[in-house]
Amino acid sequence: MKEENITGVMVQYFVTCKRELWFYINQINMNYNNDDISIGKAIHEKSYSRENKEFRVDNMVFDFVKNSDGLTIFEMKKSSRLTIGAKYQLYFYLYNLRLIEPTVRGVLVYPKERKKEEIILDDKLIEEMDKILSGIVEISNLKVPPVAENKSYCKRCSFYELCMV
Repeated sequence: MKEENITGVMVQYFVTCKRELWFYINQINMNYNNDDISIGKAIHEKSYSRENKEFRVDNMVFDFVKNSDGLTIFEMKKSSRLTIGAKYQLYFYLYNLRLIEPTVRGVLVYPKERKKEEIILDDKLIEEMDKILSGIVEISNLKVPPVAENKSYCKRCSFYELCMV
């Protein structure tokens, strides 16, 4: 895999679960029709209904974009409970757009909670994104998935039985 083929979802999986990333890259999919995903899709469809959704640029898909007072990329999430992956997904978008539009901003929105969180890409995060992209390429070259790590959110994952049982 080349870095230009990396997606925001891959970055999200890299920071939350490298094993799930390996499964995703190797097209091993479990039950993606679970309640959490269905609820997230419903929130995505019903929230911000006046916005044009799923704006695509190369290998990136933004939930929606606004261009008043500068370019702002929005990523909607069901809950603010596990935000690390969502933040890095948005960092990835900002990282890729920074050369085209240096003032681009990112906002995570949690419609159900009526919360917003501005995401800012700094020099330290740019260096970290370089390492993450290299790490994703390394994982894509593995013949077997990384060893499973039992994390607090694993029980809700569709790969739980494959990894932990």
